[in-house]
Amino acid sequence: MIVTISDFTGKYQLSTGMYDTVKLQDYIDKYEKRYLIELFGANLYTEFADDLLANVPQSPNFLKVFNPFYENLTFRQLIISDGIKEMLKGFIYFEYSKDLINQMTPYGNVRPISENSEPVSTLYSMIYARYNEAIRSYKAIQTYIQVNMTIVTGQAVTVELLNAGSTYVDALNVPTTATFGSGLTLDILTDGSLIESGTVNAAGSNYQLNEVVTVTGGDGLGTFTVTYIGKGHFNTFNGFQKQTAYWI
Repeated sequence: MIVTISDFTGKYQLSTGMYDTVKLQDYIDKYEKRYLIELFGANLYTEFADDLLANVPQSPNFLKVFNPFYENLTFRQLIISDGIKEMLKGFIYFEYSKDLINQMTPYGNVRPISENSEPVSTLYSMIYARYNEAIRSYKAIQTYIQVNMTIVTGQAVTVELLNAGSTYVDALNVPTTATFGSGLTLDILTDGSLIESGTVNAAGSNYQLNEVVTVTGGDGLGTFTVTYIGKGHFNTFNGFQKQTAYWI
């Protein structure tokens, strides 16, 4: 969904030889979904999964917590998140690495030994540091959601041209009007008079699917249809809290 085998490089480097990739992919498939469900809760996770496009959410509420962020909530209360992808890499690295100390063979469960090196126990490995860093992002995301339970909804994420109007010019952040929603602005491209396309600059709030918005300026007849409404209603959050750990 979000994390791939090729992401485990640098700080999160894992062996990705021909015998490792299938096993690592199994861990990604299992733990990526599990940790996201625990992060958001069942209902908000379903919205998050439905909102993904090319492994990135489309809606402003989800994009806020998906990307790295830092916020001062109150005096001396700072939350920092490295982003959901970095968080997931830390969790998957932990789950995968802690199991490598044991290998199942026809003779039972064994501890692998190398000729030139000796595997360290989990007590001396860096897996807990990776886990705890992931937990910090996890807790920051949950705290942000809880503080912003009443965040705006009904953002217009994508629009489709309905009427090109006339006498419009290329412009950024052009205001629009609508029946229900408000605050949507568009970046419009024209052929010198007719609107050819428009992309969302500010998503606004309280829009409905297929609502018609009118572009200000020109002859006042340029219109778009709202084709995608932002997901991520934080009031459906019911995630599972986690603590940092040094042994599991």
